[in-house]
Amino acid sequence: MPIDFFENKCKSTSNKIEFGLCDDSSPAENPAYINEDDDSKWIGIVKNNTNKEIEFIAIDSCIDIRRPDGKLESRCDGLLSFDTNLIFVELKSRESKKWFKTGREQLTNTIRIFKDNYDISKYNSISGNVCNSLRPQSHAGQATNIQQFFDETGLILKGDRTIKI
Repeated sequence: MPIDFFENKCKSTSNKIEFGLCDDSSPAENPAYINEDDDSKWIGIVKNNTNKEIEFIAIDSCIDIRRPDGKLESRCDGLLSFDTNLIFVELKSRESKKWFKTGREQLTNTIRIFKDNYDISKYNSISGNVCNSLRPQSHAGQATNIQQFFDETGLILKGDRTIKI
């Protein structure tokens, strides 16, 4: 059965110049969401200088994606969609050594599932972004993960807390 990433109950939108992406740790089963008011909760920051209407579609804790054995697939937190562009997003708030690798793996798996269900040639741009509120810029030391993501998906991976539209 096809998985519909776009017709789900966990969408939020914003056209603000700046807004945040949040993923409250408690309870863990709540999906990620857009927040425009409380920047202390922001894990990812979206800079939208042209005031485009940006849609954030929560994936983890919202879209039921299961492996053949019935267990839940590893999924990223959500997807930013605007015009014909997609940015898959994983939100982290941790210092652990493997947070970027774990985020890359979640993004890779979600994008694989997306590609199985959609014709990606319809999109101008698709990329991945791991945001960590405790590590705002994380490209240094991540070249192997970034290259592995490209090798597995053919897409660009960034490790910045700020996502520029």
